[in-house]
Amino acid sequence: MKVREGFVDIEGHRLAYLAVNEHLARPEQPAVVFIHGVLASVNFWLDSVPPDFRENRAWYALSLPAHHPSTVPADFGLGQVDDQWFYRLMNGALEQLLDGRKATVVGPSTGGFSALNLAIHRAPSVVGIVSVAGFHRGKWGGVEGLLLKLAGLGKWAKPLFGLNILIARYSGFVQRVFATLLAHDREAFSESPLSQRMLENIRPNTRGQDPAALFYLFNGISKLEIGDRLRDIRIPCHVFAGSHDPVVPAAQSLLIAGEVPNAKTVVFRNVGHMPFMESTEQYFEALERALADITHHNASAAKAV
Repeated sequence: MKVREGFVDIEGHRLAYLAVNEHLARPEQPAVVFIHGVLASVNFWLDSVPPDFRENRAWYALSLPAHHPSTVPADFGLGQVDDQWFYRLMNGALEQLLDGRKATVVGPSTGGFSALNLAIHRAPSVVGIVSVAGFHRGKWGGVEGLLLKLAGLGKWAKPLFGLNILIARYSGFVQRVFATLLAHDREAFSESPLSQRMLENIRPNTRGQDPAALFYLFNGISKLEIGDRLRDIRIPCHVFAGSHDPVVPAAQSLLIAGEVPNAKTVVFRNVGHMPFMESTEQYFEALERALADITHHNASAAKAV
């Protein structure tokens, strides 16, 4: 696996990326871009992609804003984060990263929201999306939901929010417990070698997270709502959801699957927010099918023109 690390700059934000196996890129096919969820990092994907991707496929990983090693501008603060802001930053990052090439965007949780939001706003480079436990509304359950509610209370809650981030930042035990609470099948998650490698891959970034930047991001996420515009999506959309997700309520996944025109849905039974670690083989198979479907759809559309 050949990895090139870099940054793109949009509106004062520096977003980290990984460009993997670029020598294997096939220009006639859309690039595959992975966007992680909150409190992870761009390095989340080093061991969380299908096995064939490690040595035989070209792909990219793009960071969410405000997640180390990405950085924020000095004036980043309350009131800046909304769906338009997310679109400008992530679309701008894709344009710089891909230099005109088309892409399929894959993302879990907030990465899934980012994919849906790019599709709603008709990002020129995005030709297909895979939302994995993605959300349309910034209202979550579980531990992440508690952090979201805390940030949503406003500036007086900033010190308490920051304290929680600092505790997790320096405690590997807390990081493991926090990650396990995102799963439904916690035994499968804990025993998965992928979950252990994922935590190891992101640990240096977790220790570098900026609590203030995350507070402003979480505060904005708590106000997001794009459900009424899901019908504006006109590109292939695959929706993956765990049947027992403790973070993104099943009602959100059902609404996304029902509102996005021609969406194709995969439900992972007895799985929570982390299907890549709780049901790894089934998840990888479903993802490969989704990516092949999007590639085939775009090839067919190109021939029809």
